[in-house]
Amino acid sequence: MVDRRRAAFLRTTAFRQTLLSAALFALSSFVILGFVYAASAGMVLRRADTAVNDEVASLSDRFEAGGIERVRLYILQRTVGGGADYLYLLIHPSGRTLAGNLTGLPNAQPDDEGRLQFIYRRPPAGGAEEDSDKDDRTARGRIVDLPSGYRLFVGLDVDDETRLVSRMLNTILAASALALALGVAAGIFVSRRFVRRLDKINNVARRVRAGDLQPRAPRNYTGDELDEMSENFNNMLDRVEALMHRMRHTGDSIAHDLRTPLTRMRNRLDEALREDGDLDAREQALERAVADTDELLGIFNAILSLSRLEAGESRASIVRLDPADIAADMAELYEPVCEDDGLAFDSEIQHGLVILGDRGLLSQAIANLLDNAVKYTPAGGAVTLRLRETGDGMVEFSVTDTGPGVPDVDRDRVTQRFVRLDNSRTKPGSGLGLSLVQAIADVHNGRFDLGEGPGVVADGHGPGLRAALCFPKAPREDD
Repeated sequence: MVDRRRAAFLRTTAFRQTLLSAALFALSSFVILGFVYAASAGMVLRRADTAVNDEVASLSDRFEAGGIERVRLYILQRTVGGGADYLYLLIHPSGRTLAGNLTGLPNAQPDDEGRLQFIYRRPPAGGAEEDSDKDDRTARGRIVDLPSGYRLFVGLDVDDETRLVSRMLNTILAASALALALGVAAGIFVSRRFVRRLDKINNVARRVRAGDLQPRAPRNYTGDELDEMSENFNNMLDRVEALMHRMRHTGDSIAHDLRTPLTRMRNRLDEALREDGDLDAREQALERAVADTDELLGIFNAILSLSRLEAGESRASIVRLDPADIAADMAELYEPVCEDDGLAFDSEIQHGLVILGDRGLLSQAIANLLDNAVKYTPAGGAVTLRLRETGDGMVEFSVTDTGPGVPDVDRDRVTQRFVRLDNSRTKPGSGLGLSLVQAIADVHNGRFDLGEGPGVVADGHGPGLRAALCFPKAPREDD
C-alpha cells in the first residue's frame, strides 16, 4: 500500500512540476557557474600567454643586441637555484642544450601560434627523492626559432592556477548536484503539502458526488490559488445546495398552488357534464374552466420564462438602451390603471442615462412591480415610479406604494419561486412575479432590493413597499 501511494505521488503533476523546476534551477546554476569557470580559466591562460610573449620579446631583443651569448647568460641568471616560475630551454642548431631548466622540449603538439600546454617535472629541492605525484606540474609555453638555427623555448608554470581552476570546476559540479538534490527534496516537501491540500478538496468532491452536500473544502485564508479554489468550490456547493433546496421547495409549491385551480376546474367540468343542468349553467362552468386553464398556462409560462432566464438564453439580446423610454411607457400604461382603482400615480424620470439591457425583459420586470403595487395598495393610496442615477453610479428603477408592505424577515424569501405571504393568499397570483424580477436583475448583473415605503399605518394602510432594480451604467462606446 505504501509503495502504491508513493508511486501515485510520483505521478502527480505537482511533483513533476517541482522536479522540473528543480532541474531547471540546477541547470541554470550550472550554466552560470560554468560561465564563471570558463571566464576564470580563460583569464589564467591569457595571463600566462601574455607573460610568455613578453618574455620572448625580451629575449629576442637581447639576441639582437648581444647575440646568442647574451641570451644564454640571461637564461642562466634566471634559472640559478631552480626557483623561477619561468621555464627556459636554449638549443644549439646541432641539438645541444646551451641553457635552461628543462631537460628537453615538451612532448606536446603546439597550436598554430606555437603555444602549447604540457606537464613537466620540477627537480626536487635539496636532492630529495622524487615524488612523481607531487613533482608533476602544469606549464604553458611557446617555441621560437631564432636566427642562425637556434631554438628557444619559454614557458611559465601555471600549476597553482590550474589546480585552482580545477578545484573550481569540481566545486561547480558539486554545487550543481547539491542544488539538484536540494531542489528535489524541497520539491517533494512542497508537493506533499500541495497534494495533501488537494486531496482534502478531492475528498470533499467525492462526498458531494456520493450525494452529501454538507461538507466544504478546507481553507487556510492565505489567498493563494488553492485557497481561492476552495472558496470558489464552496461557493459553488452553496449555490448547488440552494438550487437543490429550491427545486424541492418548487416541487412542493407547484403541487400546493396547482391543486386548487385543478380541483376547481375538475368540479366545474363535472358540473358541466351533469344532465340536469341547463345550457347557460354548463356554458358558464366551461367558461370558468377555460379561465382556470389560462391561469395554469400562465403559471407554466412563468416557470418556463424563469428557466430560460436562469439558463442565460436572453443575454444575446442585451443592447445599449435609454431606460427613460421604458419608464415613460410603463408610466403611460399604468397611470389610467391606478386611476380606475382609486390610486394616485406619479412618475419621476431622469433622462440621459444609458444601460445594457433587454428592453422586453426590463419592461416585464417593471410591469410586475407595478402590478404588485396596484394589486396590494388599497384605494386612496399612492404608487410612484422613479428612474434616477444613484450616488454610487448605478441606474435605479423604483416602484413605491403605500400598501401593507413586506416584513423585513420575509423580503429575501418573497423573491423565491411560489412564495406567497399569508396576507396575499386571497389575491390572485402564482408567487412567481418577484422571482421573475430577481432573475431579470441577475441576467443584467443588477440588484433587486426590497425596502420599506413611505406609507403610514392607519386606516387600513401599511408601511408600504419600495422595490428597486439597480443596474450598472453602460460604458462609453469609445471604451
